[in-house]
Amino acid sequence: MTIGVFADTSLLTAEPGKLALYFLDLEVSPTAEDKSGDATILISPEGKVMLLDCGHPESAPQVIDALTKLGVKRINYFVASHPHIDHIGSFPSVAAKFPIDRVYRTKLEYPTDIYKAFVQTIDQYHIPVTYLEEGDSFSFGSSITIKIFNPSQTITYPKNYPDNSTQFVNNASLAMRFSYGLSSVWFSGDLYIAQERTLVNKYGTTLQSDVIKANHHGADTSNSLRWIKNMRAKIVVAMQDQFDSINVYNTYKKYGAEYHLTLNDGLVKVVMDDKQHYQVFDTKDSWMN
Repeated sequence: MTIGVFADTSLLTAEPGKLALYFLDLEVSPTAEDKSGDATILISPEGKVMLLDCGHPESAPQVIDALTKLGVKRINYFVASHPHIDHIGSFPSVAAKFPIDRVYRTKLEYPTDIYKAFVQTIDQYHIPVTYLEEGDSFSFGSSITIKIFNPSQTITYPKNYPDNSTQFVNNASLAMRFSYGLSSVWFSGDLYIAQERTLVNKYGTTLQSDVIKANHHGADTSNSLRWIKNMRAKIVVAMQDQFDSINVYNTYKKYGAEYHLTLNDGLVKVVMDDKQHYQVFDTKDSWMN
């Protein structure tokens, strides 16, 4: 299986003066032990570039191809939601092709070869790092503010870490709300239901966002009824190379969301202004909407 380029490039065009999100439809070979994962390119109204996660190592050519076709010359912000292979695996390859101004990540340490390669690449290219935790905020360009709701300021590692730590690592994902005037976008990596509940109990409707990435690729380990009702999303995108949960899909639809899954819809592009006007485009005909 050759993984290299996107066949349909019609959506890989810039949208000057608007915030554009490109949820990439990634692939891995049939023999890969992990899913292809998440990678989202965000371009601010004035042209600043953010890459939020970068997928599995095998997916690196697709991430690089998408950035190239968008005319990206440098990545201003690289954000790692959490250190699993399907979220940071392509980082060494991406960093070798594009200068990166700054990496944003959590303080969570994860002693795997993929994580070590991520850290070594940051050191190799002398990329400044900002560590994010609950209560922090930063700006994306001049008109977008990002507020951090997770992870907590104190990370307590479980006994025998990192053995059997999948849920712990996922629940330490960055949870971020992008505010662009009246418009809002939410990303929270692979949060499981327990941490969704914690955030809803603590912050309630403060979390509400019109555009959200489905937690944990749209799986029913996440995306609980309480979470879905609290978020009140208009547009939901799940990045996954399989269909995990019809229940999650049906529940988001029941509560008014337009649901996109990259498996079925291909590359999904969301374009917005700062007045809650949203346009959604995808590259495949799908039964899902």
